[in-house]
Amino acid sequence: MQRYEHVTLLLICCLLGRIAFAQSPSLDERAFRAMSDAERYRFVHDFSFAKMDSATAHAVLNRMQDMAQQKKDCRTVLAVKYRVYTAPLNPRGTLHGWNIMFDALKDMEWRAKECGFEVEEIAGHFYHNYELFNYERLSHEKMYVVIQKTMEKMEAMDFERFSDYQPDEILYRSIQYMWDLEDYEEAFRYLSFAERVIQPTPEKQICYTLVLNHLQIYWQEQKKDYPKAIEYAQKIRHFYLHFPKDDPKEAWKSRFWQGFPLLSIAEMRLAQGDTTGVEASADAGYELTKRAEDNTDIFAYLAEYEALQVYVPIKMAFGKLDEAGRLLQRAAYIKKGMGVRWEVDVFKHIKFYENYARYHAVRGNAAEALRYTQDASVLQDSLNKRNDIRKYERIKQRLQAEKYAARLQLVESERELQKLLRNAAFIIVALMLLLMYAWFHRQRYLRHQKEVELDTARNDLAAMTNSFLEKAELVENLRLEMSKISASGAHSQYLEQLIGSTILMEGDWQRFRSVFEKVYPEFIADQKALYPGLTPGELRYLVLEKLQLSTHEMARMLGVSDNTVRQKRARFRRKGNAAPHPDPDPTPDP
Repeated sequence: MQRYEHVTLLLICCLLGRIAFAQSPSLDERAFRAMSDAERYRFVHDFSFAKMDSATAHAVLNRMQDMAQQKKDCRTVLAVKYRVYTAPLNPRGTLHGWNIMFDALKDMEWRAKECGFEVEEIAGHFYHNYELFNYERLSHEKMYVVIQKTMEKMEAMDFERFSDYQPDEILYRSIQYMWDLEDYEEAFRYLSFAERVIQPTPEKQICYTLVLNHLQIYWQEQKKDYPKAIEYAQKIRHFYLHFPKDDPKEAWKSRFWQGFPLLSIAEMRLAQGDTTGVEASADAGYELTKRAEDNTDIFAYLAEYEALQVYVPIKMAFGKLDEAGRLLQRAAYIKKGMGVRWEVDVFKHIKFYENYARYHAVRGNAAEALRYTQDASVLQDSLNKRNDIRKYERIKQRLQAEKYAARLQLVESERELQKLLRNAAFIIVALMLLLMYAWFHRQRYLRHQKEVELDTARNDLAAMTNSFLEKAELVENLRLEMSKISASGAHSQYLEQLIGSTILMEGDWQRFRSVFEKVYPEFIADQKALYPGLTPGELRYLVLEKLQLSTHEMARMLGVSDNTVRQKRARFRRKGNAAPHPDPDPTPDP
């Protein structure tokens, strides 16, 4: 995997080459104030701070922030905070520069949360924590959790919504973190996101190439799936074929990325035992990666040196030893120049020594082969020890990160459970209150209905009582009429039967009793319980007593004389039964 370590440096060099020096833009404050919130927000994101010096950019951003705050334009303020982070302000290596960048991100995060802008809150939280981690102020464990949470939220919300906050940068930093931690499966998951999100455009060339290069390495070295790895190498080549560099000073970088994938493809096809067209592909690839003699760019030297370590074994595989020898001499020349002019990672030379050892072994020069083998072995042993230490540290960091994430997940699960229980309790209490409210209104309704029914029954009872009293008065009148007829000697059998009949006959009594029990539902049952053996006549007497009728009225309703009612009351008392109410009319009739 060491072969690909130079990729990031080469791509950074490409980025630096893209910076154009033009006249610095200026801010029209009057126009900025007159803009709508949406226009002002867009203007801040599209403004070219890269063409300004640090002090000018800082001053413009401060004015933008002041005007946005005066307009109460929270989203534009958040955009300004982000541009403070990305604009070329004071050197980030200094404490002052770091404080400006850190404070802008911290302020962006809490303001976004306060204003309810979730996209800005997530982006601010990631960049804030990433810079803390980058400056060794945040542990691996916490950074691991931050990355996982950020990826989950961005995936759920759609990466497209983060287009103003460089989702490709968030993705690539997350990928590189997992890759360095050797969590290749998690890194591959994020690479899959990045492959969908990052568009193959000149503006996105660095992230796009890095993502494709990592995918190629993943399939080539982790999965040994050469057809899949070849597919990604071809994508890199096609991208640079479609977007060549016009600037002569930058053109070699485009040619390199057109040629190096051809060498990688030739190497992988050879590993599969497929030799058809491999040498021609490798020749074409090397021609594109070869440094021009007038190109003194360090990255051009490194690029050709790296390409030679792939190209030489291919030539030897086809028995082209003379060509391989010349290429090795070219590599030795570049190596010597690098050793004098630049400090280069010594482990990059392992492949160079291995290729020389193999070349001399095939040539039959055992002493030289042994010497180069020993040189390669010494470096490889040293590299293995370093890698073992790094691997141990990475495994340790990964385990600690996973444990921290698991603990955090457990705490969050407990919080969610507590929140769920609280919500359930609130819901239960609310339902109970609702049921009590409904029950209360139901009872009030029933009481109202009962009162209405009772009033109706009372009215009916009063009406029936009045009706019976009217009948009793009619009977009394008939009785008087009968007396007159009898005095004259006339006689009427039917009239005697009418007078002799009781006013409360059985049918009348049943209707009367039904209405009475609606008004006094427990009275008759209570009287029967108090006085066992109560006769129907005595029950009627007690009912009329309950209505507090006078002796005369009771007598008229029962169709008897007043004296008969008094006698019935006396007999009732002699049985040991007290009347439920005092006689409402105790005075004897004259």
